[in-house]
Amino acid sequence: MKHSCVEWNDLPDEILLIIFKNLDNLEVLYSFEGVNERLNKIIHDPIFTRHLNFLKWSSNKLMNKFSSNVIHDRFCLQILPEISTKIKWLDLESSSMKYILHAADYPNLFGLGVYNIEKQTAGYLFTDERLSSGIFKNQITTLVIAIDPCRNDLSTMEKLCNHIFTVFINLTHLIFYESSYKNTVRLLFEFSSPKLYSSTLRVLNIKVQSFHICLYLLDGRFNPLHTFSIELANINRPGEEIENQIK
Repeated sequence: MKHSCVEWNDLPDEILLIIFKNLDNLEVLYSFEGVNERLNKIIHDPIFTRHLNFLKWSSNKLMNKFSSNVIHDRFCLQILPEISTKIKWLDLESSSMKYILHAADYPNLFGLGVYNIEKQTAGYLFTDERLSSGIFKNQITTLVIAIDPCRNDLSTMEKLCNHIFTVFINLTHLIFYESSYKNTVRLLFEFSSPKLYSSTLRVLNIKVQSFHICLYLLDGRFNPLHTFSIELANINRPGEEIENQIK
């Protein structure tokens, strides 16, 4: 009996799709983007392009080498512009956020996770004219912010929180976390009267210092809110009376 040799290109699309599903999305895109039209059609499926995770501490081994100019440039100059219309969610590290967001236009992007954010990155979020007036202002409805408390002070966290509703005016979901490669816990804020307001926010997940801040957040500034997940550092009685606008 003669031996037969079957190459991957001989496999039907259905089998290739099953194989690729067992790989990380970024590894699939990096390995097969531009090989031929058939593979491009398969890997451009929403399964591989809808949600891209660029976090170095994820299970994606490729991201551990993302600082390499070859890998970084290929994504920013070739892969992301090619699939930009298909991307709906990006999870980004503070260090690479600027380059990835500027690599292409993302007309269908609605979800953004920014992890391990530092003071300098926080400032960039609100001073970049292209992003603030475009993607952030008009498109992002779900925002996950993870701050490294070891690299930021409370004033930085307060400014970040206060500016979010100025830039991301269409937010419906807002989740704050404290960055950690091993654990993820909710962010701690410590300020008495946060200047926050939104006519669109429906889901808020946050950790605050005291009970009176919880009452401020429920004083009518978030009328559409239907899911409010909050963790209190303490539940001492407020030292001042808070006049809520709604029940």
